[in-house]
Amino acid sequence: MGSLLRLILAAVLLPAAGAPGSDHTQFDAILREVVRGERVDYQKIKSDHLPALRSYLAMLAEARPSDASRAEQLAFYINLYNATMIQAVIDRDPTKFKPSDNDFAVFKEKLVRAEGRTLSLNELENDVIRPRFNDPRVHAALVCAAVSCPPILNRAYRADDLDQVLTENVRRWLNDPKRNEIDEANRTLRLSRIFEWYAPDFGGAGKLADFVSLYLGRDVRGFAIEFKEYDWSLNAAG
Repeated sequence: MGSLLRLILAAVLLPAAGAPGSDHTQFDAILREVVRGERVDYQKIKSDHLPALRSYLAMLAEARPSDASRAEQLAFYINLYNATMIQAVIDRDPTKFKPSDNDFAVFKEKLVRAEGRTLSLNELENDVIRPRFNDPRVHAALVCAAVSCPPILNRAYRADDLDQVLTENVRRWLNDPKRNEIDEANRTLRLSRIFEWYAPDFGGAGKLADFVSLYLGRDVRGFAIEFKEYDWSLNAAG
């Protein structure tokens, strides 16, 4: 094979140098195998997909998302958060673990590797994703592995349909009475605690009903607002 042909094949088959980890096929394949409804089969990941998960996270650790488009960056960081959380659950014995264990220690430990540094899941969410992208829809995409978290999708996030998928996530989340209950008869919204914890992202406490109305497709402004108890049990299948 000539040197020119080798260069052409390399350009076609390999990610470009400095690519932002935009090839999420490994994580996509894992999720399609292990997500069952709203739950994750952590035991199947541990037995069948752990090398692939570790390989994927190692690839993300070497990537340079800051060189990518905004959509590529956001897809990258959402996948990084969710994949790191899954790895953390497996490392902590999914038969016993809850994300709230030891005063939510899993969110404070330096588990995330990206762009030559290590940071916690809290830092990834609160110091990178939220301020950099200023998009409240991420709260329906970042999955903290608890039952009350928005359910994880059975696919990885991608730049090409990110906007559509994030909007669909929010609509599905708001229409799920286990997580957000719309009580028309009593004109009351019983919302996920996520809306309380991150109220500024949704326009402030006084604008929560406006946000819900926008994505729910009907006007619930003026409804009273309550917050549902958060179930920190692990979102494990079976």
